[in-house]
Amino acid sequence: MASIPPIIDIRDDLRRAREATSEDVEEDFETVYDRLDAFADRDRADREGVVDEIDNELLRVEELLDDEEASRAIQSARNRIHIYRESRQQTDEDFVVVDSGVRQHEEPDADGLLPVGEVTLTVTVANTGDDAEVVPLVALYDEDGDEVESVRGPAFDLPAGVEERIEMDLDVPSDATHYAVSVTEAGV
Repeated sequence: MASIPPIIDIRDDLRRAREATSEDVEEDFETVYDRLDAFADRDRADREGVVDEIDNELLRVEELLDDEEASRAIQSARNRIHIYRESRQQTDEDFVVVDSGVRQHEEPDADGLLPVGEVTLTVTVANTGDDAEVVPLVALYDEDGDEVESVRGPAFDLPAGVEERIEMDLDVPSDATHYAVSVTEAGV
């Protein structure tokens, strides 16, 4: 089973919104949590529908909230959903980012955000098309969803019908809190 890409694992934003509001939106939050759980069980085509459902539910919650801090947390979650969609659009249709993760070189980050400094990013990519040479593209975002930096990883061969895991080192700036990975053919 695939995991939820970190950029759309918006549970941290939902927790902040939940703590900041007294509005009765508990059922709406549970719907979003259920859809996040369903995301990992879906294939690529079905995941787009789940992402749409999550975004629509977040919009509904945002409209119900009167608290500014809670609204900002929901806006942050929606920004992350939009970033995920953009990264999916940048990924060639024959490639799928199955999973990604970050391992910090120094002390582990306790708050669950993207660690600052030198990290190793692991990306698992599946190729549903022909043999190709591919390149991972990592975009780093701040808490407002603004792109801080973009890093192009090393090219690697990805045979047809294969799923492969690669690692790349990168230096995460202090204002980056989230990342998204896309994959494209080398030379594009």
